[in-house]
Amino acid sequence: MSIEFKVSKDSKLLGQYYELRERCFQRDLGLKDFDGSEEELDRQGRILLAVEKGSCVGGVRISPHITLVSQLDQLGLDEDSCCMWERFAIDPAVRTVYLVREFVAHLIKASRDHGYENAMVLSSLRNARFYRRCHTALGIPYQIHRPVPHLAQGVFAGLEHYLSISRLESQPPLRMAV
Repeated sequence: MSIEFKVSKDSKLLGQYYELRERCFQRDLGLKDFDGSEEELDRQGRILLAVEKGSCVGGVRISPHITLVSQLDQLGLDEDSCCMWERFAIDPAVRTVYLVREFVAHLIKASRDHGYENAMVLSSLRNARFYRRCHTALGIPYQIHRPVPHLAQGVFAGLEHYLSISRLESQPPLRMAV
């Protein structure tokens, strides 16, 4: 399996990503009314895609729009150096722990390359714990802070939302295979 990870504006690949995230959110989260089509925040942010044989098999939005501005001071974060990671989806046909960990590594790098030092994430507690394990394996601090149920609105009402922070500015030590 040879998957390439890249920030892309390719309309064909983005269309595939929007369809994939709709299917994943409807199936995995039970959000039957979720519309995965392009949103304004997609155009404002950057989309990191996982591409295999010319087709999108995963994606995530790196958004400069901070949903949780009220939390920035409490967490000691600067809005200009912080992004949101949103709409993470990977095709179940290729989804493995290894692939998600590799995707997270590329997400960290892409976010750093665009000048971000921290990333805010809203997810279920189960996903937050999984993301923390991925970060730990990569040597990057990831903290699960608190539930934020008031952000579960619209189609997301009823889902749990936990706020987590990825500390991108931390440089992990070089890991050598022995």
